[in-house]
Amino acid sequence: MISLSFNTTGMGTQFCLQKGDKTFFLETEFSKHSETFFPMLDNFLKENKTELKDVDVFAVCNGPGSFTGIRIGLSVIKMFAYVYQKPCVVVSSLEVLAYNIFDKLESQELVCSVINAGSQNLYYQVFKKTQKGFEEVTSSKVCTFLQFEKIKEKLFAEFVYYDNAEKKYDFTIFQNKKQNFCAKFLGMAVQQKIVEKKYVNYKEITPLYLRISQAEQVAQNADFQIIEGKQEDVDGIVELEKNSDADDLPWSKKSIQESFQNDAYRCFIAKKDDEFLGYIAAMDLGNEFDILRIVVSKKARFKGIGTKLLLYLFERAKEEEKQSIVLEVNQFNYSALLLYEKLGFCVVGKRKNYYKGKFDGFIMRKYLED
Repeated sequence: MISLSFNTTGMGTQFCLQKGDKTFFLETEFSKHSETFFPMLDNFLKENKTELKDVDVFAVCNGPGSFTGIRIGLSVIKMFAYVYQKPCVVVSSLEVLAYNIFDKLESQELVCSVINAGSQNLYYQVFKKTQKGFEEVTSSKVCTFLQFEKIKEKLFAEFVYYDNAEKKYDFTIFQNKKQNFCAKFLGMAVQQKIVEKKYVNYKEITPLYLRISQAEQVAQNADFQIIEGKQEDVDGIVELEKNSDADDLPWSKKSIQESFQNDAYRCFIAKKDDEFLGYIAAMDLGNEFDILRIVVSKKARFKGIGTKLLLYLFERAKEEEKQSIVLEVNQFNYSALLLYEKLGFCVVGKRKNYYKGKFDGFIMRKYLED
């Protein structure tokens, strides 16, 4: 039997290819999944003289972890399983982490896998070692660091922290760490599922998010909806542009329609009921978003809508592993300049006479933190 497993839930990517009694691994500590996944996989399969059509079982990590990474992993396995009509195996990233110390545990001993979820939160799950592998003691959960301190006191009389299978005693250092997954332990977790014949149809595979994304939290905390713009929203956006300041160089309907035909164009709209309150548009340049427009309806100004749209874009950028966001602004648009500086943008350049041939445009960039 040949199985192909991959994990894109963390900072890096791991591949595990099992062919009979031989196992092959490939892993990176950091990778931009959307750009590196297929080149890595292609080289990995070629090096090990395997084609996708030869694979009997496809396996994937469905989370928790990077929202974008999870989406990429699940999209890929569904595509492979559909094209080649093969069964699938699904393991969680917490389960994979547990196998880091499988050989260090006695039978029936408990292990709690923990993943830094950001914003002072973490994902965790408790497993018990058996003769065959791991048995779930709890489901996957999310909690704050402070809540986990109480949880681990109840679970473990003596708590020992393992950092990539190396024994540690100071759990506080975990709060600033990212998980480095190991392809070997991904293979072990998948192999247990194969032995137990825990196969699933690709249609049954769902992401294990455990919590909503930061971008969704921003949208939920607003008293209006933030939705992704589509071609059918053009007329509503045109009305916003008609009500924007003349000095802001409003876009025409033709420009907006043409923008939606560009695959790199991204647009997010603030709506309340059916009313368009504002929108933000950007180009996806790979490692960064270039903000093209931020427009808020005149009657909806001074309500934080522009700020919420920017914060929403920041979180989407982080989820999509962008490194920075860039924009340009009229040198005399003081209110916008103050807002951008408050949100972490810095002036990095100037466009001479960019506005109406007489006012300079400041180029500002914000680097995104983890």
